[in-house]
Amino acid sequence: MIKPRDPKTSLMVVGHGTTSQEGVSQFSEVIDHLRERVAMPVGHGFIELSQPDIATGIETLLSQYHSEHVIVLPLLLLGAGHVKTDVPAAIVDARRKFRNVRFTYGRNLSIGQTLLEIVEDRARNPYEMLQSSAHAVESADFTLLVGRGSTDPDANSDLYKLARLLTERKGLGEVEPAFVSLAKPGVVEALDRLKRLGATGITVAPYFLFAGVLLDRIYAQARVWQSRNTNVTLLLAREMGADARIAELLARRSQEGRSTNAMNCDICIYKEKALTAGG
Repeated sequence: MIKPRDPKTSLMVVGHGTTSQEGVSQFSEVIDHLRERVAMPVGHGFIELSQPDIATGIETLLSQYHSEHVIVLPLLLLGAGHVKTDVPAAIVDARRKFRNVRFTYGRNLSIGQTLLEIVEDRARNPYEMLQSSAHAVESADFTLLVGRGSTDPDANSDLYKLARLLTERKGLGEVEPAFVSLAKPGVVEALDRLKRLGATGITVAPYFLFAGVLLDRIYAQARVWQSRNTNVTLLLAREMGADARIAELLARRSQEGRSTNAMNCDICIYKEKALTAGG
């Protein structure tokens, strides 16, 4: 049931953007789920690759509802450069353009039980098994958690934390981290390591919200690796996708954003620069 709108406060959800139509559709479905859960208007925009961009999304939202307060929510997983620089820069521009509107910045999805549950669900129900006819396993003894990768060591270290938390949930065996770009270990390097550790079955679990080019790259690299390592079975898990639990998490973030404007990182490469510049 769609709740009544509170036009004085609006939500502006910011996604990364993708050239994948499936990825855009998944994002839109999450926005639809969110609209069913909050009592305020919801707009959206993208950092890159998709339309509308953030500035256009904010302008469209305010032209429709004339809100006094806009809560900007990043529909992004880990706190890297987009969360720490790109979205804040867009908010600064919006404040200059709409001086009578209050803008606050909510937290990214970050690390929490909701996302751990979704990733575990996907990994325990893989959509494809890659194996030779001579080698089959009933289940994987390792899980490879593959993130986007970043030049920000803070974000990369969070993926290691996620892998540890998933290991301790005991549903996926030993969980090891890897990255598809910008950071090490890469997918192939990490699979080689797990083979040396004695893995006979490995679930490749992407830590991605939606479909896109990098997700396709993960699967392609996994298929090539398995074709050269026929004594190991790979199981491919899906991205999180348009899961209603993501909308529930965004709804909770929107409540935080009504009263706080906390910095998104405590240990990162940007904080010292920000403090120096400010003071």
